[in-house]
This record gives sequence, C-alpha cells and structure tokens, in this order.
Amino acid sequence: MKPLRTLVTVWLTATVMSVAGCAPGDEGPPFEVSPTHGSLFGHEDVSLAGDLSALGDVTEVRIAGARAYRVEVREGALHAITQGAPTPGRADVELIGTRGRAVRRGAFTFDPPRGRAPLVWAAFGASLTQGTGGLGIDAHTQTHGVAALVARAAGVYLGLPLFADGLATPLQPTDFSIDCVRRPGAGLDASRLVQMVTDPATGDFDLRRGRIDPTLAEVRDLAVGGSKLEMQATGGQGVIALLEHVTSSPDVAPEDVFSPPRRSQLDRLEALDADVMFSTDLLANDLDPAAIELDDVHLDRNTPLADAQPFLDEIVDRLGRLRGHLFVATMFPLDFLPNLATVRARRIADGSDTDASFDAKVATLNAQVDAYNAALIAAAARHPRVHVVDVRPLVDSLRTDGIVVGGERLRVARWGGLLSLDDLHFSDTGYALYANVFLDAIDGALGLGLPRVDVEAVHADDALAPSKLRALGYTCVP
Repeated sequence: MKPLRTLVTVWLTATVMSVAGCAPGDEGPPFEVSPTHGSLFGHEDVSLAGDLSALGDVTEVRIAGARAYRVEVREGALHAITQGAPTPGRADVELIGTRGRAVRRGAFTFDPPRGRAPLVWAAFGASLTQGTGGLGIDAHTQTHGVAALVARAAGVYLGLPLFADGLATPLQPTDFSIDCVRRPGAGLDASRLVQMVTDPATGDFDLRRGRIDPTLAEVRDLAVGGSKLEMQATGGQGVIALLEHVTSSPDVAPEDVFSPPRRSQLDRLEALDADVMFSTDLLANDLDPAAIELDDVHLDRNTPLADAQPFLDEIVDRLGRLRGHLFVATMFPLDFLPNLATVRARRIADGSDTDASFDAKVATLNAQVDAYNAALIAAAARHPRVHVVDVRPLVDSLRTDGIVVGGERLRVARWGGLLSLDDLHFSDTGYALYANVFLDAIDGALGLGLPRVDVEAVHADDALAPSKLRALGYTCVP
C-alpha cells in the first residue's frame, strides 16, 4: 500500500472531535473517521482521511481493539471494514503504519442493539449457520449467511471468525462451462486448505493463517461445517476438528489440529451464557448424507436416531437450563434438494430403480427427518426458554411455487436463484428468506420489535440471481 497524502473533508457528529481539535490521549497525525458510528454487528465500511504520510504504509486498522479488514486506499481515503464490538459506546480508532501509529480516542461509537434486543447473542451448529455457500466459505458467505443476517437485523455482535481468502473458496459461475457443467478441479481443494494453514518457514500447521483476524477476542458464531450432533456436544474430529480450531481456537499446537478442541461448541455456549442462542441446522449433518451423493439415496449413511438422541438431549438440556432463550430449527424434508430429483431421473432411466422403489427410499428418508424433528420437539418441551423454529412452511412454499423477488421468479432448482452452486447451501437471497423465518420466531417469542431482512435489497446484489447468470450466457438457468 502506498503512503497516504490526501486530506478529505467528511461529516462528523458533534460528539467526536474534528481534526481541528484532538481528544485527550490522541496520538500521531490527526485523521477523520466517517461515519462516526455504526452497528455492534459491524462489517461496515469506514473511511479514515487525513495526511497520514508520517505513518508510512498503513498496514493495520483497529477499532475497539478488533482488527478491521479489507484495508485499502479508495477514492482518496483509507477504507476498512469494521468487525463490530461486544458492547455499545465510544471506541478508539488506531492506525498502525510502517513508521508509526495514530490513535483517535473515542472517535467511533457503536450503537446499542435495535428495538428491545438484548446484548449477548450466539449461534452454533453446522454449515448453514456458519455461512457456507458453493461448497466453500469466505468473508462474503459468512457475512451474508443466515446467522449473520439475523445478527445484523438485531444490531448485535456475533464475532464472526472470518476465514482467510483462498482457504475454502466457494464455487463461482466461472467454475462452470456455459452449459453449467462443473469444470474439472473446481471446488474445495483439500491440498490448498492444508497449504494455506501451513507455515512455509517451519512446515508446521499454523491455523492462525486460516483466519482474517486470528486475534478476534470473542467468537460468537461457533458453527462448524460438517459437524454432527455428537461433534457439537463433544468436539470435532479429523478435518472437522481442524475447521473447529480455525473457527474458535486457531492458536492450537500443530500436533493437535486434528484432535477435538478442549471446549466443544456446547461448552463454549454454556460458558458464554448468552441472552439469545440459535441454530439453523442443528440436525443437518446427521440426516443429509443420504441425500447428497450422485448415485443413489444412501439411507445407511445417516446417523440412527438412537445414536444421536443422547447428544441432542444433552445439547437441549444443558442450554435449556441457562438464563437465555434458545431457538433451534427443525430439519426440512430432504427431497427439497434438487440432487434427489437428478438422481431419481438417472436411476429410473438406467433401470436401477422404478418410480415406486425410488420414492420408497425418499419416503424412508423423510420419515427419518420426521423422527428427528419429533425428538427435538420433545426435548424442547422440557424447557420453557427453548423454542423450535419450524422451517417446513417456508420450504414447502418455495418448492411448490418459488418466490418472486426483484421482478423475477426464484426457484429451488439448479441455478434457480435460491441455492448456491453446490445445490445444497443457500444463495444470499435464500439465506435472507431463511433469516426472516428466524427473526419472525424470535420476535414472536420475545417481542423485541426487530426489523426484517430486506430480501429485495439482498437480491439486487446477489451474484447468483438468475437474471445475472443468464446475462453471463449460462444456458441451464431455469
């Protein structure tokens, strides 16, 4: 980054000193901050303008002690994205350069939560709650995932453990040919992941390399893609353990990266004792292995309910005894996923199944889903502050009629605008619809007066909107 020598004028609130007068304790050359306040959730652009040449190249920006990201010079000013803060109030802004530092005391104010929302929120579970899209995860998918959208609407801190660029890059339209066939080698690359978290100087694992800010003080979105109920209660193993360490404990010793963390998602939630806890996919990975393969429905790959229920009960009972409210989604019917329709057509065409035999397997799969949901409802009934969020009405409406957003009909189909390019996780727009189901449930139970996600606004910027994909020339878009 080149040293900044520009000075721009920006609006400041009456509560913040301008460059003409410094607050007590300020250090280094003066600079202006715009805007001067923002949400506890964070992830908002802030410009920092002044003659900062004395600092040399500005390499780091910290607001309320958290490292801002995407630091760049743009339109005559230094810009950075905030990571939010756990508590409202005035915060210091610090610029760190190659030749010095500058600090403005109390130059940015974090607003209280919106409506009557309490302060401390936490999310847990698996890939939907983590913010996965297109078989990958990055800062965009995390900040546009369902948990982030719920927290953004409430104006509360969620401490997103943003994954470093390139660690698990989501599928993009350019990973597909014009007829929507995935190019060889596109998608999650395990060797690339290992390379990213390996220190080239020592050859040892260093999971701090997997996070944009490994120093973030308190992660509150604890979800880990691929984790089953047992792992959420006791800690991940193998690759899931590695991802869990990247999420919550990146300082782990190299020899322990594939071992379960000392504290599981459940342990961390219990210690945090949040006002509101939520999971959008608690049951997913015990149930969806049967539905995601390309050759058949593999019912034997799902976790038998008898094996999973002790962990389900432990999670609900331990969290149900806390002072906060817990919101947990049911699992949606898995024939919602377009992969099952594709597998069905292929197997009937090649004679591997008849209509009746394939539909019987799907019926058995959905019966497993119903049994898990019944077990969740029964466990929740033991605790007045545990709330089950029924997602089936949304799923049924979307797969029957789709939905019109931004003047175009979106569908649950390959490249139909509601799912990401892996046909499993949601698009930005799909996550927005899902977030509003949770906001409805939370508001209905607690009466917080929260706003809803503006689905039209999300869709306008969604790169997977069918109209945008058609404009790029892709021929499979429904």
